[in-house]
Amino acid sequence: MVQGIAALESRRAVLMGSFSKTLDKYTGSYVARRRRRRLIVSLTIVVIAALAVAICLRLDRSGAFSRGDEGRPVPKREILADWSGQKWADARSKAAASLAAAPLDPFYLSFRGLAAFYEGMELPEGEERADLVDEAIASLRKAIASGGRIPLPQVQYVLGKAYYEKGEYYYDESAAFMESAIAAGYSAKDSREYLALAYSRLGNVSKAVESFEAALAADRSAPLLIAAAKAYMDARSPAKAEALLLEAIASGDDDVAAANGRFLLGDIYRERGELGKAEEQYVLALAKDPESAEAHYRLGLVWQAKGDPIKARAEWRKAVSIDPMHAASRQKLSEKL
Repeated sequence: MVQGIAALESRRAVLMGSFSKTLDKYTGSYVARRRRRRLIVSLTIVVIAALAVAICLRLDRSGAFSRGDEGRPVPKREILADWSGQKWADARSKAAASLAAAPLDPFYLSFRGLAAFYEGMELPEGEERADLVDEAIASLRKAIASGGRIPLPQVQYVLGKAYYEKGEYYYDESAAFMESAIAAGYSAKDSREYLALAYSRLGNVSKAVESFEAALAADRSAPLLIAAAKAYMDARSPAKAEALLLEAIASGDDDVAAANGRFLLGDIYRERGELGKAEEQYVLALAKDPESAEAHYRLGLVWQAKGDPIKARAEWRKAVSIDPMHAASRQKLSEKL
């Protein structure tokens, strides 16, 4: 009995060993196949991902993923085309967008500043114009500070004009940049005019006169002749001022300039004591514009100089009736003559 049981156990062990080998054979084959499938899937995913990255990079270079050129500079030729076509707003916006990717590029900084200035000059005086002038100054100063190559020679020239637009606290900067532009070889038709006006506002009489002489060599318009005459009056050269004023009045191309010229000419004659000639100029100005408070004010000065306070005060009252805010006439009426 015991021998029979032992024989059965031995046979069972042989059968179980044979079953285990068979199971391992089939199981091993299944695991191997799964491993091969996983490897193939993994490799396929890697290949697809690599292809996707390559396609995306190619599309990005072609601009397919770009929305309005965000994140990369606009081609410089586009900005140059807008500049040549005087499309100031387009050139400015494209240059500004390009600075997000190239913040220190002197080309984009320069064209942003230049376009901002000329865009502003086409607007009436006001906050929007002032903001564009400030933008122009900031961009152009950065372009110079970048140390890179400035694409156009008029950067300093435009800076000079932009600072002049900002008013009395910036005339020194205006003159300095305009001088730098001229020294560097760039001089526009109005360069000397702006330089002369800046020096005149600064009270630098000799520099103003010198610059006006240079400006008049290129332009003898009535407003420029009158501005130059003022500089000569400040320089105590009334004869030269008189000649320029007579030329401005004779040109007849600007009624406002002609009136201002007659006022200044009358002032020269009044200071000389030639009261009849002074009165003549003021009367001629009044004939052109009967509502000129300034002409009445100056006629009052003539009557005061002639020793007739009644007629003088009558003229000042007329001036105030035309312009209640005419300060000089109101001041005269408050004085005891």
